[in-house]
Amino acid sequence: MKKLIKVIFTGGTIGSAARNGRVDLDEGANRRLLEMYRAERRDDVEFDCEEPVSMLSENVHEEQLEAIYTAVKAVDARKYDGIIVTHGTDSLCINAHYFALTLCDRGLPIVLVSSLYPLDDERQNGLKNFAAAVDFIEKGNAKGVFVAFANGNSPAEIHLASRMMFCDQLTGWYRSVLGESLAVVEGGEVKYLLNASMPSPAELSLTRKRAVAPDICRDVMLITARSLLNFSLYDFDRRAPRAVVLEPYHSDTVCTTGSNLNFKKFADYCRRRGVEVVIASVDSRSNVYASAVGLPESVICAYDECTESALTKVMCALGAGLSAGAYLKDNIFFEKLRRDA
Repeated sequence: MKKLIKVIFTGGTIGSAARNGRVDLDEGANRRLLEMYRAERRDDVEFDCEEPVSMLSENVHEEQLEAIYTAVKAVDARKYDGIIVTHGTDSLCINAHYFALTLCDRGLPIVLVSSLYPLDDERQNGLKNFAAAVDFIEKGNAKGVFVAFANGNSPAEIHLASRMMFCDQLTGWYRSVLGESLAVVEGGEVKYLLNASMPSPAELSLTRKRAVAPDICRDVMLITARSLLNFSLYDFDRRAPRAVVLEPYHSDTVCTTGSNLNFKKFADYCRRRGVEVVIASVDSRSNVYASAVGLPESVICAYDECTESALTKVMCALGAGLSAGAYLKDNIFFEKLRRDA
């Protein structure tokens, strides 16, 4: 029986062309992608396409996220075998986490695909990513939200959207937390990697019972720990965020001595101004360094999930009128790492 896949185009580099040294949206790129796929694969798949938004993904606002969410939500899971959402690479990570949280209960595979370069550039990986998404929808027997992405000349990998990490700044390559992707797609075949920290194919074949509300709050600040980070420079007296998410050092630490560099003093400063503070992520099995003693009692800890996941959960929780930590104990779409692995 012929497979029917809904393709939701949203622009991005995969929907662009380069002219005179400038990359911008191109109205012919969507058609070009399907033509390139047909020329290479010639398989028995039918695509039903729409384009609710056309944007360079660095320009995404809540309105565009809402339009994409609404388009996916409207797809009849009984009629289609899966959904492919084309997307730009710049904001792919957090938006993938957002869709993992809000659309994981749709009952069919939703795969985000993108390209590091326009399709007319020989360095593009958009076609490989798109083909991998089709293969995964056809053969993966999985439900939920995923990302298909090939780094360099490597085979395309399938990532849980809930475990994507920010891309490498120079290469644009994407990886999952712990460096463990869900599957690889090569030669049209899907091979699950069966990492101990990952859900099994049997678990992925079941529809998740709960997704979060699509509302999102922008008033969340992300701070990454680094040497000599001066917390006293953050002045919330004029306007304060709703929450601060701190990405600690890999050992779950941050400077807690002195005055201006002391995170504990900063956390107290935030508390007095009604700003919730979240540390993300914290390994629930780790020994506690002396510098971090007392931190869990003064802030909210996001355990055993990547910073990107915790940040998105905080934004969604506050958008829904809940506390910043409302979703952080939940395992909504396999974002929690199995620490017995």
